[in-house]
Amino acid sequence: MRKLTVLLILILISDLSMAQSTPQELVENAKALFAAKDYDQALNLTESALRMDGSLEQAWLLRGKILLTRGMMRDAYQSFDRATQLDVSDAEAWNFKGIILVAMKRYNDSLQCFDAAIQADPMNYEAWSNKGNTLVSMGRLDDALSAFDRSIIINQTYIGAWIGKGIALYYQERYHEAVAMYDRALQLDPGNPNALRNKGLALQKLGMNKEAEEAFRAAEMNQKR
Repeated sequence: MRKLTVLLILILISDLSMAQSTPQELVENAKALFAAKDYDQALNLTESALRMDGSLEQAWLLRGKILLTRGMMRDAYQSFDRATQLDVSDAEAWNFKGIILVAMKRYNDSLQCFDAAIQADPMNYEAWSNKGNTLVSMGRLDDALSAFDRSIIINQTYIGAWIGKGIALYYQERYHEAVAMYDRALQLDPGNPNALRNKGLALQKLGMNKEAEEAFRAAEMNQKR
């Protein structure tokens, strides 16, 4: 009931904002709606803001995030692209562009985006990890390991980098080391299905079939939660 009340309040804010707010205020209210997972209202406000001022970089960034959440990757990419045109230092927009390009298997282009994100914000551990994942897809495993290491140095609690490093080590047939990386991820999130599944694959390569099956079962159980 409380969540419904909050949502109704946010919708009322949205309606009032359309009539009397500045474009910047519309974007701030849209961010609140986005956080509440009211994507339709958030998009309405964001597009209203952009009709009033098409140069609002944060509005384009938010529009991209909303569209990406709704699975509209190409439209989201166009919004992120517009955001980076308006502000080349927006690391978040560059990172999202790279993620979409990876999904399109445009790895060289995605790598350029992650590099742009890192140039804008060298401490962006997600961009470093995403760069590592892209390099794995390109078969550049040593470079990938370096990128994951940078991500981990910045944020040792970022699970994605530990898993990504494990995958790179797996492809280098360094299975014991890969298992160690997945175990680090599982220390942070004991039920992480991705870490458990990849750990099972590495254990299989080591001939530890019983342990591998246990990891696969745990991954399946946690995936259903």
